[in-house]
Amino acid sequence: MNTKQEIVDAMNGENKGSAPPALFSQTGTTELMSLCGSKWPEANFAEDALIRLALQPSERLGFATARIPFDLTSEAERLGCEVREGNGSIQPSVAGSPWRSETLLEPPEFMPVDEFLSEGRCSMYVHAAERISKERPELFLTSCINGHLEVAQFLVGPENFIMGLFMDPEMATAWVDRVTPYQCEYARVMSEVSDNIFVITEAAEDILPPDYFPMFAPFEKKTYDEIRESFSTTHVCGETSNVIDGLIDLGANALSVESFDDQEGMVERYGDKVVLVGGINPISVLMQGSPDKVRETAIRSAKAGYPIIAPECGVPPQTTNTNLEALAKYRQ
Repeated sequence: MNTKQEIVDAMNGENKGSAPPALFSQTGTTELMSLCGSKWPEANFAEDALIRLALQPSERLGFATARIPFDLTSEAERLGCEVREGNGSIQPSVAGSPWRSETLLEPPEFMPVDEFLSEGRCSMYVHAAERISKERPELFLTSCINGHLEVAQFLVGPENFIMGLFMDPEMATAWVDRVTPYQCEYARVMSEVSDNIFVITEAAEDILPPDYFPMFAPFEKKTYDEIRESFSTTHVCGETSNVIDGLIDLGANALSVESFDDQEGMVERYGDKVVLVGGINPISVLMQGSPDKVRETAIRSAKAGYPIIAPECGVPPQTTNTNLEALAKYRQ
């Protein structure tokens, strides 16, 4: 049986048995939506629908975890970006921003930090986390926030931001600095009502050249300094081999990155430095593989030494309940 205490022990580096399965990344799938009647886009904008869908992996599949939210746009939306709602299989996305230009503009003065969580979806997500924690205390709740770099890119546009790194690095840094207080406050408050804060850190080497990561690491680290009441997990999708040591130095309890089917190598290199969460490729194994493939990969990752077995990125919406249940019950 999966339990919250197993995951707590693992996050403390004290596994007392085989590695527990968990879902720390997004969990909305079309099959779960159909079964519970709570679907995107409503579940991204209405609190009750959000909670209902977030609880499905535990209620139907046997996980001891819950994860909110399902998308990454709430902070940018609160700071003034336009958001597309998406549909039943596509998450919300940033459609536009007043500050997108061919060159980086001076960052504006946004709202006072103490107003940031007074309304909007960030506020809704905090309240949803509080409700889940009180109503389902037996579940290990992971709440996701964006890192500073991710929010800055939403505001000015990813391509413009990367170009700005080369043409005007001081202005790019100014944007990250400007959003830092809001992300720190979000992290602090979320940590008071969650078991784990999952921070999406933009450090994938195919997007951010690894030489630039140290420039922004001090801003990102401020987030983790505010996560005082819960565990924290750093997550990056993509290639991270040249920045993993820097990611670990940010100070999170756990690290969630892609292993590229080298689970043994990941544990050998980093297993004594941080709690590794992952071992399951979300596309080739969890979505496209068979239940047997999911179980075999989970067992292999556990034998390699992963303390927590989980998808290495968001669960694809097309993933079947059969495959998710195979992960939840891989130890049986």
